[in-house]
Amino acid sequence: MKKLPLLLICLIFLATSKAQNLGILLKGSTTGVGVDLAYRINPKWLVKVGTDSYSYKFITNISSADFDMNLDAHILVGSGSFVIDYQLFKRLYLTGGVILNNFNTTVDGTLQNDIKFGDVLLSKNKLGTISWVVEKHKTVAPYLGIGFGNNINSHKRINLSMELGGIFQDAPQLKILSNGVFQSNSDVDINQAGSLSKSFEQFKIYPIIKLNLGIKLANFSKKVKSTATNSATPAFIKK
Repeated sequence: MKKLPLLLICLIFLATSKAQNLGILLKGSTTGVGVDLAYRINPKWLVKVGTDSYSYKFITNISSADFDMNLDAHILVGSGSFVIDYQLFKRLYLTGGVILNNFNTTVDGTLQNDIKFGDVLLSKNKLGTISWVVEKHKTVAPYLGIGFGNNINSHKRINLSMELGGIFQDAPQLKILSNGVFQSNSDVDINQAGSLSKSFEQFKIYPIIKLNLGIKLANFSKKVKSTATNSATPAFIKK
């Protein structure tokens, strides 16, 4: 019952809106490349639901006189989003909402050479492996930003805009998965992961730089106006 007044307010808000435009936003940002489905309720409010992602893999190598190790890295960034824009001025808007965080980075380390301990030669295949996993602290996080432009408006079919903001995700968490000669790196008592996690404290807010290409697909306010005009025409005129 408590939700009923809120629902009625939303229905009245939609019914009295002046510009009901539907469109898509093609976007590229620091969370990847993706698309938003956007609905402009009126000249002030725009609702957006979308997704984006980006994946990058690379292999590097670290070596010394004693060992040679390959590092296989997989970086994944991305998000699902429910965001609302409020148009402050003609070309300036505030934006905020909820982000479904899909950030994850994994680095797998594998020795490429056999290691000799005294007179014993240990095969690289039996020495074990180690992986460093950087995970998000929050799966769902708030997003706030400011935008320059006016997306999916009634005046233009295509618009460009830019956003600057941040995802308040808290500091990412580091996990170490290891076995064999690397087993001590993931020992809970030693807590090497906890010590290294302190270096991620500066990433509590993930910075967002975003470019949007807005394409208006439909304007429902015109259709509603036309329907209302036809229904108001007297029957004797129609004949």
